[in-house]
Amino acid sequence: MTRQNKIPINLAEFDGMDYTLALIPFWDMGNHAYPNIKGHEGRCVAETCYNATSEQLECTLAQEVSDTAPVQPIFIVYGTRTDAEFLVHNGFVCPQNPYTSVQKRFTLVPAIPLYKERSHLLELLGMSTTGTFSFGLATGSRLPEPISPELIALARVSAMTDKELEQYTAAVAAERQKLTAYHTVLPVELCARTDRWLGTVMKIMLLRYPTTIEQDEELLKANRQMHHIRRLLVEYRLEEKQTLRSWVTMGK
Repeated sequence: MTRQNKIPINLAEFDGMDYTLALIPFWDMGNHAYPNIKGHEGRCVAETCYNATSEQLECTLAQEVSDTAPVQPIFIVYGTRTDAEFLVHNGFVCPQNPYTSVQKRFTLVPAIPLYKERSHLLELLGMSTTGTFSFGLATGSRLPEPISPELIALARVSAMTDKELEQYTAAVAAERQKLTAYHTVLPVELCARTDRWLGTVMKIMLLRYPTTIEQDEELLKANRQMHHIRRLLVEYRLEEKQTLRSWVTMGK
């Protein structure tokens, strides 16, 4: 197994940095691990990066390897990728990946009370009432924002009371735009209702799968001889469900 990466090329006759695609086979039989997340502590992890100053690839180890120490495996950091990117580009699924994200379709339900007022507020925020939005783990995510601005805005607007809708519709743009940032200070009651809205929607999405999380876990455990492609797909489905469940748990 190998991978195709963009490798920077510093051409003296051009300004800036150029890139080319290259196959990187070295170390690619190593198992993936992050050197600084829970559950991966104590592992000897090799991480490669490109040094633009010296114009060369450099490899560093998270800990020293002693000649006298017992033989230990060396892991590799394949990058801060989502589970979908790992599956497509590297041929595996990373369990409990703190950098993963899932894309699902969400919409402001037309039958919801005060639909016109809610859709108007979303319009003022520059957000759509429907679309495919991304989100990562509710807890333990290493993403800058575990949920996209479009989705958190939709969730908050969907959870608002009539007075809150009036307040944020009449607010100045800077105050109103706080609704699109996950890490911001908002009324506790609105935050709690937003969490419950997200939890309810994610729970409905979980129910649409033909199997449960527990059934997938049992399937992987009981079928050791499962075809490797099917196993990868079940593993990916399981990680996607666990990402959804993290929001269900938070919304309780």
